[in-house]
Amino acid sequence: MLLTILSMVMVVLFSGYIVLNTYKRKEKLTGMAGMMTAMTVGMMSSLALGVQLGIVFQYDLTVPSIIAILFGLGAGYFTGKPVSLMAALDGMLAGIMGGMMGAMLGAMLGFSYIMVLFVDILFIFIMSVVLQLADQETGKTHITKKSEITMPFIGGMLTVAFGIVAVGLTLFFHYQENQTSAIQSQSLQIQEQDSLQENAGYQMVSVDVKSDGFGQGNIEVKAGVPTKINFKKQTGFTCIRSVQSKDLGIDVYLEKGDNFVTLNDLKPGTYKFNCGMYMYYGTITVI
Repeated sequence: MLLTILSMVMVVLFSGYIVLNTYKRKEKLTGMAGMMTAMTVGMMSSLALGVQLGIVFQYDLTVPSIIAILFGLGAGYFTGKPVSLMAALDGMLAGIMGGMMGAMLGAMLGFSYIMVLFVDILFIFIMSVVLQLADQETGKTHITKKSEITMPFIGGMLTVAFGIVAVGLTLFFHYQENQTSAIQSQSLQIQEQDSLQENAGYQMVSVDVKSDGFGQGNIEVKAGVPTKINFKKQTGFTCIRSVQSKDLGIDVYLEKGDNFVTLNDLKPGTYKFNCGMYMYYGTITVI
């Protein structure tokens, strides 16, 4: 989590620098360039901060969404205000959108060194282009020749290269993960045999937790019999981080593999459960 904290500090400081830089050049930075600057700062600052906050607050989108949106609103407004009221409004609206998308992305993906670094590199690259745009509009840089390789071009190539490497590593580890799970299947069978004695007297139900939701939409169990439901998380590539049920009073964080939830004295009826982000749902029918 130290990396996410450092990333948040970097986002706040860099965004503040852009805002101050805009104020210094407010007399020359006008028109479309000013609006693009405000929109970009509002969008990218709230998006990057939202991703980091979404990773920290995985169980609740409320806090990261509100903080990221407010930060994007402020960054977009104070960047655009020296240019025009229209530029400030443009920056504020972009900040709202970036904050919502960033918080959702961070909560869905969870902590990943590759993703955190990619968002940081993308943020730095785009904000650097914003600085060059301000320099160009205020006459502080010379016009480059068409044949020259500029810093934004180099930064763009590095960003794309890092993205390709990140995708390749993610697919590689996913493949290795599947291979490892296949090799460990025999040892898991032995562990399951050992757990039979521990689970004696319970009716056992298994629910697959996949990348696209719960494998079973409805579970049927018998009333009056102690029950253990195994929410078996098949993959780490899913936004389902926890399972909740207000009807049953459960809120369980899901690790990869087996996740047993014990329910006693179930009465006949239908009970609802959902993932922590309220995107996927299921029911438990007690008969």
